[in-house]
Amino acid sequence: MDEENKMKICKLSDIARFTTGKLNSNAATMKGRYPFFTCAPKPLTIDTYAYDTKAVILAGNNAEGNFHIQYYEGKFNAYQRTYIIETNDETIVDIRYLYYALKICLLHFKQISQGTATKFLTAKILNAFELPIPRIEEQQKIAFLLAEIDEKIKTNEIINNNLVA
Repeated sequence: MDEENKMKICKLSDIARFTTGKLNSNAATMKGRYPFFTCAPKPLTIDTYAYDTKAVILAGNNAEGNFHIQYYEGKFNAYQRTYIIETNDETIVDIRYLYYALKICLLHFKQISQGTATKFLTAKILNAFELPIPRIEEQQKIAFLLAEIDEKIKTNEIINNNLVA
């Protein structure tokens, strides 16, 4: 394999930047205008946004160590223990690829998380976490195919729910 097509293994801190939200979960409002990402599987809503970006949203803690992950693009806000992960350079790392690459690592995150009563992911764990990073064109192909599969799954879930109702 020539050097240009070689897949690299990169630390997350070398390819992405991440911050955490600043709000407590009680900042959520009923029927808010924007998604409010917490450590729960589904976002709440809120009337103000702090972020307007393409990001991977990763729950930073969970009693059972089940860390939820989502991709979101647009305006949103986040709970203080929720990580907002953005790519450092979109010409090197596709954010949708990063979402899928991290999504398949959730079981591993559960295994390496810290804490007893509540499991949590630390910045130290995330900084050192390594991922395979192929060429950007390959990342985009992978992300596109996986997004198509996700859409088909959603469509099937809607059909199944309508059949049950």
